[in-house]
Amino acid sequence: MGLGSTLLFALFVGLAIGSFLNVLIVRIPKGENVAFPPSHCPACGNALKWWHNIPLLSWVALRGKCAYCKSPISRLYPTVELLTGLLFAVVALKTGLGVEWFVVSLIFALLLALSVIDFEYYAVPDSLNLTALALALLLPLLLFGWDWATGNLKDFDLYKEMLLTRFKDAAVMALAFWLLGYGVKLLIKKDALGEADIIIAGTMGALLGFPLVLVAIYIAALLAIVPALFARGHMVPFVPFLALGTWIAWVFEPTFMRWWSLLYA
Repeated sequence: MGLGSTLLFALFVGLAIGSFLNVLIVRIPKGENVAFPPSHCPACGNALKWWHNIPLLSWVALRGKCAYCKSPISRLYPTVELLTGLLFAVVALKTGLGVEWFVVSLIFALLLALSVIDFEYYAVPDSLNLTALALALLLPLLLFGWDWATGNLKDFDLYKEMLLTRFKDAAVMALAFWLLGYGVKLLIKKDALGEADIIIAGTMGALLGFPLVLVAIYIAALLAIVPALFARGHMVPFVPFLALGTWIAWVFEPTFMRWWSLLYA
C-alpha cells in the first residue's frame, strides 16, 4: 500500500472513530448509555438514518442542520471527526499501519475526547481516562509480547522489560503530579490538580517514557500560561494542554530527543 493510500485509509478510519467519539463526548458526561437509544436529533428526537451519520460529509450535505427540524447541528461534531481523522493519518505517517498505529491513535483519540469534555463540563470521565492509561501500559504486550499468528508470547524477556519500564514511568509521573498537587494545595488552600490530571500524567509517562515526557509537561505548561493569565480567577482545564503537549512531544520525538542529547551530551 502506497503512502497516499495509507494516509487515506488512516483518515477514513479516524473519521469513523471521531464519529463515535462525539457520542462519548455528548452522552458519558450526562450518564447516558452510549449505545441506546440510537443516534437522534437532540432537538426534535427523530432517529437519524445511516446517511445522516456519514462522518463529516453528512454535516456538510445537511448544511449543519437537522434533516427533520432544521435545528443547527453543533460545529463540534465535524470538528472532532476531522481532528480524529487527521491524528490517525499523522500517526500512520510516523508508524505505518499496524497494531502500534491503531493503539497509539486510539490513545490520542481518547485524549481528544477527554479534552473536549474537560472544556465543556470541567470534568473528566474515569472510564475514558483509565482506558487511555490501560492502552498505554499494555502497548508493549501488543507490539512485542504477543504473537498474533500463534496466540503465544513471542519475546517474554523483552515484553517484561518494556512493561515494567512503562509501569515505572507511569507511576513516577502520577506520583509527581500527586505530590505537586498536594504541595500547591497546602500553599493556596485549594485544589490545583485533580485526579484526572494525575491519571493523564500516568498515561503520558507510559506512552512517552523519560525524558520525552518531561518535554511534554514543559510544552503543556507553556501552552497553559496565557489562558491562565487571562482566566481572572476562573478555572482553566489543564487536561487539553497535557494532551496537546503529549501529542507535540510524540510527533516530534526525534527532534526533541536530538536536542536533549545535545544539551546533556
